[in-house]
Amino acid sequence: MIKKYRLLFSIFIVFLLAACNQSIRSDVMRFHQLPAPAGEKIVIVPMNPNNNGSLEFASYATLVGNALGRYGYVPANGEEPDLIVELDYGVSEGRQTIRQSPAMIGFMPYGGFYGGFHRPWFPYRNPYFWGGGFYPMGWGYGGLYDPFGYAPLSWQAGRVRTYMNYNRLLKMVIRPNSDKGQNLYEGEVKSVGRNSNLHEVMPYLVEAFFTNFPGESGSSERVSVEIKDT
Repeated sequence: MIKKYRLLFSIFIVFLLAACNQSIRSDVMRFHQLPAPAGEKIVIVPMNPNNNGSLEFASYATLVGNALGRYGYVPANGEEPDLIVELDYGVSEGRQTIRQSPAMIGFMPYGGFYGGFHRPWFPYRNPYFWGGGFYPMGWGYGGLYDPFGYAPLSWQAGRVRTYMNYNRLLKMVIRPNSDKGQNLYEGEVKSVGRNSNLHEVMPYLVEAFFTNFPGESGSSERVSVEIKDT
């Protein structure tokens, strides 16, 4: 019986540690014929003309510009660019999700419990920018007593949780600075989560986007980025 209790406790600890290491999982897709970077000058522009002059767009362009800079691309700084980088982004309206936790019987000392689980790239003057716990999860109900005298057992009722999920998206196209130039890179990263504040999620989407960049053309992969402590 003691071994059984130890096993249940070990499972609980593993579950608790897994819950503490939160991450954002994203799906990254790309098609490209992008040559190796050789110091090409780039500018970043919005796909959606409504984002011209947007401070939000400029902030995201800063993140993408920093990432591209690490691969050898340089800001045009007012000169004629070699490549144009187009960005688009968005977040969908929430979709309600209902989830019910299973009921549990577990080892509970003393017959039950109460509580439980319980920027050089800055928007203006951006050289790449062109144009513009542990909380209660239920109540323990003491009731089943261990006949062997080790400790009582307790029943924890299942809990129904309702929350909203949002689709977050970032798209990027890289093309030559020519009206007739064919796209060199087309990619997008999608993520589903409960946070609809795109400015909070965007750094993780960009990090996922540039993991294994530019990647194999025609492929997609799931990328998990750990949420940093603040």
